Amino acid sequence: MSDARNAIFAKIKAADAKRGNASPAAAKARLETPPPQLVPAMGKPAAADALDLFIAKAIELGCTVADCPSFDDVPAKVTAYLNEQDSPLQVMLPMDEDLSSLNWLQAGLTVSAETSRQALDGNTSVTRAIAGVAETGAVAVTSGAKYPVSLGLLPDRHIFVLKVDEITGGYEDVWRLARNAKDNQGVARAVNLIGGPSRTGDIEATLVMGAHGPRTVHIILIGPTS
Repeated sequence: MSDARNAIFAKIKAADAKRGNASPAAAKARLETPPPQLVPAMGKPAAADALDLFIAKAIELGCTVADCPSFDDVPAKVTAYLNEQDSPLQVMLPMDEDLSSLNWLQAGLTVSAETSRQALDGNTSVTRAIAGVAETGAVAVTSGAKYPVSLGLLPDRHIFVLKVDEITGGYEDVWRLARNAKDNQGVARAVNLIGGPSRTGDIEATLVMGAHGPRTVHIILIGPTS
């Protein structure tokens, strides 16, 4: 087994040497400045088209989308959405200053920072996203204090707050943003790409919403949308 293992590593080292990646310095440089990737045209929409494409794709995935002029108006938009859903005016928030500093009480909302299953079950979470992907309509989030993963999996309703200028063309941009999305814990351990409400068709090919996560996903877009 040892000889076989050594043979495998010898082949790997030989291949790296052939490509010029044998030294630690070369490997480090490759990680820090990776070569450009081949990106399909659908992942590179024109800047003027990215917003409309993202909204259209998100709606195709089963999301609802609302425009919002500023962060200060987010609580009112959340209240309007919950009233439309005939849902309790209670939201679960992460430790995110962008959100926790807003005047939720003035909008008639009760706020909680609980992240236990019992507290989140059947309720609504409001979180920030690092990006919206125009290519597919998915929303990208990174795990951490600003986004406990439980807030994206356990509530019945998940509301994302996303700035218009955080919409990217394709997934390649998401990885760059994820590397830069650091908190006091460092780089996030997980990146989640959320493409609409949770669903499954495993049982008799019948579509069931909310099987593994929220039944509804609502995106509040901050900034001009037209």
